[in-house]
Amino acid sequence: MDDRIRQQTEIERLVHTSRLGEPLAGDFYIDPAIFAADIERIFGRLWLYVGHACMVQAPGDYMTWRVGPHSVVVVRGSDGAVRAFHNSCRHRGSRICREEMGNAKHLVCPYHRWTYELDGRLRTRTEAEFGISENEIALLPVALHDASGLLFISFAQHPPDFSAMLADIAPRLKPHGMDRAKVAKRISYRVGANWKVILENNSECYHCGPNHPQIVMATYDVTRNDPERMAEVERRVAEANTRYRSLGLDEGDAQADMTGAFWRARRTPLKPGWVTQSLDGQPVAPLMGDLTSHDAGTLRINLYPNFWQHASSDHAVATRVTPTGPADCTIDVFWLVHQDAVEGKDYTLERLLPFWQRTSEQDWFICEENQFGIGSSGYRPTGFARRQESNLPRFTDWYLGELARP
Repeated sequence: MDDRIRQQTEIERLVHTSRLGEPLAGDFYIDPAIFAADIERIFGRLWLYVGHACMVQAPGDYMTWRVGPHSVVVVRGSDGAVRAFHNSCRHRGSRICREEMGNAKHLVCPYHRWTYELDGRLRTRTEAEFGISENEIALLPVALHDASGLLFISFAQHPPDFSAMLADIAPRLKPHGMDRAKVAKRISYRVGANWKVILENNSECYHCGPNHPQIVMATYDVTRNDPERMAEVERRVAEANTRYRSLGLDEGDAQADMTGAFWRARRTPLKPGWVTQSLDGQPVAPLMGDLTSHDAGTLRINLYPNFWQHASSDHAVATRVTPTGPADCTIDVFWLVHQDAVEGKDYTLERLLPFWQRTSEQDWFICEENQFGIGSSGYRPTGFARRQESNLPRFTDWYLGELARP
């Protein structure tokens, strides 16, 4: 039995001996073979957030992203359409675009100067030298969906169905005008934790009380689980939903529990006196999209395995997780505002960033500590809290199901 077969057999054993609804065994967070399987079966097959459409605003604008052996270039064509391609030349396979973002009239391979149109068609003449017409060679497409300004890709030749997720999130997101936004700031973090530790942390707020004073002050994520405060929270939700209906927005709850197999999308109210997720709860930028009121709660969207976004009335904060090793990942956080907003006049980074910058960095710290403990010989998980960690078994069960697929 060769090493690959032995590793696959061990992975299958781990998957099938795992108990649904329970924490994962430590090997799932530290084993290189499990990480390789995650890249192949999760990130190489499912739908992934790659960026926002506003990041490729003009014809020729492109962005690249790499996860494991997969590299994609997303480009806006001269016809205004956004397309995604494997970032690999059809001649000898060289990477075509090396920069993370740029603008180009054509996509030119640096190796032998094979040149492609922005829609993927090959311009270089190949008939005489290669015996095949350039009309028969083009960049290989990567499946892409634009969900009201959010761009999702799949590297699979036959991606899983995405229609239910699109039908759910696109109408909720449309009033926020993500397609008419711009990135005001991006911060990239190198975090010493497995990507699943990051996603699990994002799926619960049991940790919020001890770690996130901003979240506690602004949202009902912690108090919604307090029996003595439930009536107050339900009353606040009902009042907020009446207002959302009058604004033509989707209704919601105190927390965005899972609404689909691999996503959740829900508008959640903020506490009285808070109209946006800033340190003082007051607006930090102009209204976005078609919104007419600052008091529109916050629209939360999460997608397994690599994305979440909180969209307030005046700004949005999106997070992209890129696994880079069994115990590390890169996390990019994007702050978005209206495309016409002017820094220094309509908003300042000093007011825009702190709420989610502090919350994010608090999370990265506790995730690294959790990763360290999982890797120790004393890792013996107790289980998930029934109310405050109700989304965690949904994530781990989803993960085991996807990892078990052939």
